[in-house]
Amino acid sequence: MNHVFSESSASTGLLAHDDVLPALFAWNAEGLRTVLVSLVSIEGGSPRPVGAQMAVCEDGRYAGYLSGGCLEQAIVLEAQAVLEEGKNRLVRYGRGSPYFDVRLPCGSGLDVYFDASLSAETISAMKARHRDRKPFVLISDIDTSTSRVGEVTEGQLSACEGRLFSRVYLPEPRMALLGAGPAVGALCQLTRATGMAVDVWAGDDATRAALNGCRIPHLSTPTPPEDLFARIDPYYAVVIAFHDHVNEPDILKRVLLSRCFYIGVLGNHAVHRQRLAQLEAMGLPAEELSRIRAPIGAIPQAKGQATLAVGVLAEIMTEAKLKGLVA
Repeated sequence: MNHVFSESSASTGLLAHDDVLPALFAWNAEGLRTVLVSLVSIEGGSPRPVGAQMAVCEDGRYAGYLSGGCLEQAIVLEAQAVLEEGKNRLVRYGRGSPYFDVRLPCGSGLDVYFDASLSAETISAMKARHRDRKPFVLISDIDTSTSRVGEVTEGQLSACEGRLFSRVYLPEPRMALLGAGPAVGALCQLTRATGMAVDVWAGDDATRAALNGCRIPHLSTPTPPEDLFARIDPYYAVVIAFHDHVNEPDILKRVLLSRCFYIGVLGNHAVHRQRLAQLEAMGLPAEELSRIRAPIGAIPQAKGQATLAVGVLAEIMTEAKLKGLVA
């Protein structure tokens, strides 16, 4: 059976600012000229990390940001100048910059690379990896204005070594949410506001009706479908939220077969001890069971929909940041 899964709302959500590639691909598909702008090194402090990017279209539209708001318009003008000249450039802003009229309140110096020469082959390779949720690195030679797509090594970070800039791209985090009750809808709504896609399996009619009322796509099969579990990759967070914990062991056993970066389950310490005993009796090793977080959420003893949803999402985002999935 085919099932419809949620699509990311990254074009409008908060995470859109961390992933400029969809905008770059869309403008490129329209035949518009674009510049991929990357923060390649920082002298001092910066509100954005090395690897932060903007995509700038020839008509002045842009996605992403490199500062707290003091640099973006200058970046757009510079990108348009790069398109006019037809030559990539590395520009220093702030400390040590020739642009005295562009000041950074933090007093730092930022080196920014403007790349207007990505080949159709390179963009196609980037687009395929991005679509298929495969990590990759874009290696740019600043001296020759050439770029190529390569494989990411474990733990690799975006960095500039000499005149070679490597920008690491990891798939955007997604959530698989399986459960029943008010917490499911609350967590869905909050998570979707960030732009993170949520694959939801609703465990009862009341939860399905509530999700329908909020126009939240969800799966309503009698049991969680196998293709939901098959989708879970290392860039997924999985949340299991039932007040009746009878079906949790079977679901958790399947989730633990994946390498998702987060597994959280609703329930207090006593419930979790019983849950672990059941899973241990099913033959699951202690090392795997240690991956399960319970009670979940960054707000202790949360009793309301809002506090529970905010706490769970904060815990997931914290782990996602540690994994390099968000800035």
